[in-house]
Amino acid sequence: MQVLLPFTLSVHDSKPNLRELHMDFSVEFQAQSVEQRLETVRVYVASLISQAQQMQDAAEQRGVMTIIEITEQILPHIQSDSLPLDQTLIIEMGEAAEGSSLDELLNK
Repeated sequence: MQVLLPFTLSVHDSKPNLRELHMDFSVEFQAQSVEQRLETVRVYVASLISQAQQMQDAAEQRGVMTIIEITEQILPHIQSDSLPLDQTLIIEMGEAAEGSSLDELLNK
């Protein structure tokens, strides 16, 4: 089963000691109804959980768990249709994220 990716992620080091995660929602996701978006996110999270359970590398697993956490945090905003899906969502990770497993995961 192919899972629709609701968004793409990229890591940016915009300033010294500041790492940002940029989340851009796909055109397909934006075109869905709120109910369809919720189902897409639920399927996406379930697929990430499945992937994380199969991973042997703890750093990669932490990266996937971070994506799951962020996705679950934005879910209420998707449900209320209050998130502007046509704009890039920027999440500041701070300097502690340098060389993080999330960065490694996104570069695969």
